[in-house]
Amino acid sequence: MTDRDSFIDEVSEELRRDRMLRVWKRWGPWVIGGIGALVVAAGVATWLDQRDDAEARRVGAELIAAGEAPDPAARAAAFGGIAGSAEAAAGPAMVARLSEAAALAEAGETEAAAEAYEAVESDGAADPIYRALAGVRAVMLREPGLEPAERARAWDAHVGAESPFRLLALERRAVARLEAGDAEGAREDARTALDDPMLSPGLRQRLQEFMTLFGADAAGGSE
Repeated sequence: MTDRDSFIDEVSEELRRDRMLRVWKRWGPWVIGGIGALVVAAGVATWLDQRDDAEARRVGAELIAAGEAPDPAARAAAFGGIAGSAEAAAGPAMVARLSEAAALAEAGETEAAAEAYEAVESDGAADPIYRALAGVRAVMLREPGLEPAERARAWDAHVGAESPFRLLALERRAVARLEAGDAEGAREDARTALDDPMLSPGLRQRLQEFMTLFGADAAGGSE
């Protein structure tokens, strides 16, 4: 390599370094800032996860403590406090609301329990399964105070194909219809439930026994 070539290489290297230095002076702070922002974001995300975990453990401990109260009225009050807490997440708050209603029912506060269940049922923000469960529990609590025809109508909202408690509702409505003098309607409900492949063995046995009242076979056909 000649002295001339060596000199040209040195000059080219210096020019590259000078350009890199100018680029770094211009954009370096932004690069450092971007990296810093990523580090901060990762740290915040980790802190939020840890905070959420700690909050979940705290609320979980409160739910367990509330459930261990020996007096149902005290349990209802404790669950009510959790349900009404602004810090409780949606899931734990819903568990607390349903548990409060159950404790009220156990304490003999039937009307208050039914109203608590109905409040969950009418909550459009609640998960559909919770709303359905609350609606069924509310009807079951109110059944003793209703005439047979009223009981049958109360179950109408829970016998649709989309209802997760449809088969139970059909059984209860069949009994109410029979007591109301609507034997054909009762038989229809029992047959519909018996034809469902999801029917549990226990409920199937009860409905088969129910169908003997009409002189019908277990499959729903008339003898």
